[in-house]
Amino acid sequence: MELYVKACTLISDCLTNDEPMNKFTKRIVQIVTLLLFLQATAQTNQAIIDSIGKVAQAMENDSTRVQYLHKVFFKYAYSKPEISRKLSEIAIQKSEAINDRYLKTRSFIRKGIYYDIIGKKDSSLYLYDEAYTIAKNEADKDAMASIYNNKGLIYWGKEDYETAMDYYLSSYEIFKDLGQQRGQANSLNNIGLLLSKLQRHKEANTYQKRGLAIRKEINDTYGIGASYTNMVMNFSALKQLDSCVYYAQKSIVTKKKSNDVKGLATSYNSLGKTYQQLKQNDSAVYYLKKADEIYQRFNARKHRAKNIQLLGIAYYDQGKYQAAIDAYTIALENLDDSQVMIKSKAIRRMANAYRELGDHENASIYYQETIKLQDTIQKNKETIATNEIFEKYQSSEKEKEILVQRAEIAEKNASISQKNTTIYGMIAGVLVLLTLGYLIYNQQQLKNKQLQKENELKDALIKVETQNKLHEQRLKISRDLHDNIGSQLTFIISSIDNLKYGLKDANPAFLERLSNINFFTRNTINQLRDTIWAMNKDAIHFEDLELRIMNHIGQAKVLTGAEIEFTNAVPETTTFSSLVGINIFRIMQEAINNAIKHADANEITVHLKETEEQYVLSIVDDGNGFDTTEEIEGNGLENMQLRAEEIYGKLNVISQKDTGTTVKLTIDKTVTKTI
Repeated sequence: MELYVKACTLISDCLTNDEPMNKFTKRIVQIVTLLLFLQATAQTNQAIIDSIGKVAQAMENDSTRVQYLHKVFFKYAYSKPEISRKLSEIAIQKSEAINDRYLKTRSFIRKGIYYDIIGKKDSSLYLYDEAYTIAKNEADKDAMASIYNNKGLIYWGKEDYETAMDYYLSSYEIFKDLGQQRGQANSLNNIGLLLSKLQRHKEANTYQKRGLAIRKEINDTYGIGASYTNMVMNFSALKQLDSCVYYAQKSIVTKKKSNDVKGLATSYNSLGKTYQQLKQNDSAVYYLKKADEIYQRFNARKHRAKNIQLLGIAYYDQGKYQAAIDAYTIALENLDDSQVMIKSKAIRRMANAYRELGDHENASIYYQETIKLQDTIQKNKETIATNEIFEKYQSSEKEKEILVQRAEIAEKNASISQKNTTIYGMIAGVLVLLTLGYLIYNQQQLKNKQLQKENELKDALIKVETQNKLHEQRLKISRDLHDNIGSQLTFIISSIDNLKYGLKDANPAFLERLSNINFFTRNTINQLRDTIWAMNKDAIHFEDLELRIMNHIGQAKVLTGAEIEFTNAVPETTTFSSLVGINIFRIMQEAINNAIKHADANEITVHLKETEEQYVLSIVDDGNGFDTTEEIEGNGLENMQLRAEEIYGKLNVISQKDTGTTVKLTIDKTVTKTI
C-alpha cells in the first residue's frame, strides 16, 4: 500500500509539471499505475485472507475451520471474488486432508460459484460435475439438488432454457423428497423467473406463489421480499397495475425488515414505474427518487440509468420539461457504449422535452443524434443476421461430413454382409440384399435431405450476397453523394457566408438574395441526407420515419417561426418499404414548404393515422389558400401527385382562397411493404 501511495504522488507530480508529456511517457505512467494498483489490491486481499486464516486456526478442528471458510466465502463472493476463490481452494485442501467428502463437495460447489460469478461458465460446470460425482457416490442428495439448481442458472445464462428448466425441476424434486423447504422455495422461485423470461407470466406467478407460501411458513423474510418483487414483474407484464402496486408495497415493507437495501431500491423502482404507468406522477417521482438515492450509494450505474429515465418520463408527464432534460442527462452519463438502444431512447426523449420548451434548435440536434444511433442499431442487426446465415452454413457442412461417415460405415457393413452370404446360404443372401437395399435407400434419403438443406442454405447465402452487393452499391453511391455533392454544397454555403461578411455594407436586396441562396443550399443538403438515409434502407420503421419528420418540423420552426404541430396514431412497430417511407416523408416536406413559402401560413398541423385498411397523412394550414381550378406555377403539387402515384396512393388537395389548404394522402396497407 505504501508503494501505491508513493506511485500516486509521483504520477501527480508528472501530471502537474509544466513541461509537456509525450504519449510514450503517458503510457508508461498508465502501466506503472496499473501494476502498482494490482499489487496494492493483491496485498489488501492477502491481508484479509491472512486475517480469516487466523480466525479459522483458532477453531477446534479442521471440520469447523472448513465450515467457517464456507460461511465467509459468500461475504466476499461478489465484492471481492478473488478472496472467495482463495478461500474455496483452502477449503478444498483442508477437506481432502481430513478426507471429509461432505465438506469437499461443498468446497467444489463454492469454487464453481466463483467461476460463475467471473463469467467462466465452462470452468464452473466442470467443478459442479466434480462435486456431483462425489455427492452421487455419497448419496448426498442435498448437495445434488444444490448443484442442479446452480447448473440451471448457468444454462439459463447460455440461453439453453430447456436444459435450465430440467435442472430446476430436478432440484425441486430432490429438495421436496428431503423436506428441505428453503431449497424448495428457491427452486420454485427460479422456475418462476425462467417462465417469466419465456413470457409465460401467469404460470410464473403460480410458481412464485408456491415459493412464497413456503417462505412465509419458514419466516424467510429475505426470500419473501424477493418473491413479492418477482410477482410485481409478472403483474406488470400482464398489465395488472393495481396488483403491481399491492405487491410492490408489500415488498418494500418486507425488505425493510430484512435490511435488504439493494433489494429495496428494486422495489422502489418497481413501484415508481407502476405509478408512472398509472399517470400518478407525484407518487412516481417520490419512489423513483428514493430508488435513485440507493443506486447512487452503491454506484449501480446501469440500474441508476434505467431508473432516472423513468424519473425523466414522470417529469415530462408533469410538464416539468427542464427537470426531465436534467434527468435524461444523468441517465446518459451513467450509460456505457454497449447500451445503444437505451441511449437512443434517452436522447429522443430529450429532443421531445426541448421541443415542448420551444427550443427547436436543441430538439433538432438531439433528433439528429437519435437518427445516428438508430442507424448504428440497424447496421448491428444486419451484421448479426449475416453471421447467423454463415453459422448455419458451417453447421450444414459438419452435418454433411457426418453423413459421409455414416455412408462409409454403411458400405463397410454391406461388404461384411456380402462375405457372409456364402456361409448362411440363399436365405442369408436375401436378407443381405434387403439390408443393402434399406441402407442404400436410407443413405439416398439422407443425401436428399442434406442436398435440400444445402440448396436452401445456398439460396439464403446467394440472397445475402446479393443483398450485400446491393448494400455496397448503395453505400458507394451514398458516399459519392455525401463526399462529392455534399462537400460542394458545403463549400457553397461557406463561400456565401464569406461573401456576406465581406459585403456586409452592400445593397440589402443583394444580401437578402445571398441569404436565400444560403437557405436553399442548406435545405438541399438536408434533402440529400434524407435521400442517402432512404437509399441505405430495405425497410423503414415508423419510429425512424417519425424521427425524420420531427427533425424537419423542428428545423422549419427554427428557420421560419411558424407553429407546426405533429400528431400520429400509428404503432411504432409499423414498417414501410423504403419507397413508401421516403415518399410519405417527401410529400409531408413539400406540403409544409408550400404552406410556409407560398401560402404565408402561421399554423400547420401534420397528422398521420392508421385505419383498418389504409394509412392517412394530412397536412392542414391556415394560409392564403388558392383556387384548385386555376393552373399553379411551380412543380410542387405535381411532384406530390407523382410521388403518391408511385406508391399507388391517392392525393387530394382541398383549398380555397383565404381559407387555407388541406393536403391528404391515403395509401392502402397492402402495398406499404411490397413496393
